[in-house]
Amino acid sequence: MVYRKYSIPLAFLALFLLPHSSLFAADGVITFIIGSVRVVSGGVESSAVIGQDVFEGDTVRTGSDGLAIVQLSSAGELKLRQNSEIGIDVSRANAATVEIRRGGLFSRVRRDFAGDFNVRSETVVAGVRGTEFFTAYGRTIDDRPDLWLCVNTGAVEVSIAGTDQSTVVRAGEGINIVAGTRLTDPRRYRWTLDLNWNMDPALGDVVDDTDLDRAYSDLLDQDYD
Repeated sequence: MVYRKYSIPLAFLALFLLPHSSLFAADGVITFIIGSVRVVSGGVESSAVIGQDVFEGDTVRTGSDGLAIVQLSSAGELKLRQNSEIGIDVSRANAATVEIRRGGLFSRVRRDFAGDFNVRSETVVAGVRGTEFFTAYGRTIDDRPDLWLCVNTGAVEVSIAGTDQSTVVRAGEGINIVAGTRLTDPRRYRWTLDLNWNMDPALGDVVDDTDLDRAYSDLLDQDYD
């Protein structure tokens, strides 16, 4: 299989963070692509291109051979694995929120970002400052999809909307939120050691080919009661 690889020099990144030619400023920019990556903006779907602005309400999705890296204004970076989809809720100087709808997502939050950074699904919110973590969504134990994550640096507070359930997941730990309604205890999982956290193509391979089915089996082996 032949991958299409593109990158954008960091020196030119600032150019793409300038206000969009319309009345609205961009909430982010796509800085790296491999394979099939699509963007839905204003109800119109198109193939993503390097330097493409993304805005609040946009969707970014990758195909079976796809990977995308998105710079979110001043908040940090996102890396989408293959077969993944996110929605850009908001990316401002004091707040950034991303919805994960399926697949795997790496998030790196700038340590000097003074606002709140959240990754959410239908019922779960993961809130952080100055950290790096991975989330995966879509596999199931019960009828509804699970959300699971692990933390590489810093800490992530995970909470379930409408309940008093919350916990803090620290560096080296992972957690599963069963059906988006029940928190498990943070633990160290073997599969987290295999994740490729790199988001800078200049430093080497950015593709993460961790076997998420095996990772999920590792989660199922734990006692969630």
